[in-house]
Amino acid sequence: MASSGKFGVFSLLSPSTPAGTGVDNRGRPIRQRRFHAKSRQGCITCKARKVKCDERRPVCLKCSKRGLACEFGSTTEKERTASLGHHSPDALETENDQCGNDGPRNLPFSSVISRRLLSRTAELGTPGFDLDSLQLMYHFEHFTSETLLFDKPFWEKHILPLALQHEYLMHAIMTISASHLLYLQPRVREHNKAAALHLDSALSGFRASLSGLYLPQAQYDVVIACGFILLYYAWSVPFFNTSDEDSTKIESDGLLWFAAGIKTVIVTIYSLKPNDSMFQAYFEAEPVKSFYEWSEQTNFSYDFGQKFLDQSQAPVRHPGLACVSGCGSVNAAERLGPVFHALDAIRQGEDLSVIMPAVMTYMLMWPSKAMQDFQEEIKRGDHRALVTMLSFYASSWTLLSGRAWWAYHRSKVMCTEILGRLDTKGPSVWDQNILNIKEYFGFSKNVDGTWEIKGSNQIIWPA
Repeated sequence: MASSGKFGVFSLLSPSTPAGTGVDNRGRPIRQRRFHAKSRQGCITCKARKVKCDERRPVCLKCSKRGLACEFGSTTEKERTASLGHHSPDALETENDQCGNDGPRNLPFSSVISRRLLSRTAELGTPGFDLDSLQLMYHFEHFTSETLLFDKPFWEKHILPLALQHEYLMHAIMTISASHLLYLQPRVREHNKAAALHLDSALSGFRASLSGLYLPQAQYDVVIACGFILLYYAWSVPFFNTSDEDSTKIESDGLLWFAAGIKTVIVTIYSLKPNDSMFQAYFEAEPVKSFYEWSEQTNFSYDFGQKFLDQSQAPVRHPGLACVSGCGSVNAAERLGPVFHALDAIRQGEDLSVIMPAVMTYMLMWPSKAMQDFQEEIKRGDHRALVTMLSFYASSWTLLSGRAWWAYHRSKVMCTEILGRLDTKGPSVWDQNILNIKEYFGFSKNVDGTWEIKGSNQIIWPA
């Protein structure tokens, strides 16, 4: 597939000219500032801001005036705790109207990763990393990492140290961190700007790592980690456009093919040296397979196939051919089976907290398996394809509510977009199916034309 704008398909180990490392995201030369140690005894924060520190302890004058966390290299853990005690991690999760328009500023740099990144920025003058970047790293380390695949210790022990060595991975981490903050504080537009800025650098570096003739084995896990993070980001925005146009139409959304490209990269890179990968335990666990096995042991109390997707009208299959028409939609509908099993189990009062990680993984990767035919059917506005996508996003909205922040906005916006598109297409044989979906999920239309799922937030998962 040809490249399409800044989210073009990735090439794997093919001859190409690597992107230059001495230019910014607009292709302009980066001016390197020669390092001059003005004070070796000043606090780390002043060094990062490149201002003179008066070296007053335990809190210097500049940090005191600005309300910044002040930390010296020799500060004991007791002194550090006392100087940072006024910072509450809970404040980071509050809505913007509770914390003001400035957002979560002045975060403490008490973690090992944050201190190492702070020192690296101060001593090496690394371009592109300022105090805002450090705050994004802090937020990822302590908050965002808990909401993604794997677990928080895995990100802290394995991925964050890699980010200190590979800037495009660091930019990817800052991208998803900024997106998470935007979800928590939608009125703070600086988060949106930060996400866009770091996304450009992350994608540029990610492509460059794949475009050379040879990818060092030491970078295999870096590419895999970056791929997962970029996939999360594509999920976290309502429309992941594949061109420079600010389009909000479902046919321009690039999640399906972008996810397919990311999956290809991850699987290909991992297969080169699976036994040496830090992701080995995760891939061997096969969470998606366990979800499939669970779903095969349960029975439906609701006929999703007939009520939602009207599979009795599925295209006729012929020997030697997958199908005549609507092939992509049939494949996508079949892959919704485990999702419907989970929905049905919840309606029956079952506790799915044990398999929720597998459910979330399955939902995250579902777009990556979309056939090219299905993508084309979406672009054409095919009824079956749109109803299939409506079923998926309504399920995502319901199943992941309160558990996956990265799926919330996309699921909600896509449901509104698809329902609006189906309404404008006029009467069809799918009208009853659409009505069944609306009734099952409890869709209600707001005065502004958007849709809500009544009671979606009532699904509370045990901790």
